[in-house]
Amino acid sequence: MDEKARFRRFGYGMAATVVLVLVAGYFFGSIGVTFGLMAGLVITLLAGGGLSRKG
Repeated sequence: MDEKARFRRFGYGMAATVVLVLVAGYFFGSIGVTFGLMAGLVITLLAGGGLSRKG
C-alpha cells in the first residue's frame, strides 16, 4: 500500500473517530467519549490506516 492510500485511510479513521466521539459523548457522557476514542482507533487500525510500515 502506498503512502497516499495509507494517509487516506488514516483520514477516514480520524473522521470516524470524531463522529463516534461526538455521538457517544452526547448519549453516554464522558465514558462514551472514552469508548468512542477506543473504537475510532480500532477502526483506523483495521482499515490499514496505521502510520507504521508492515513487513
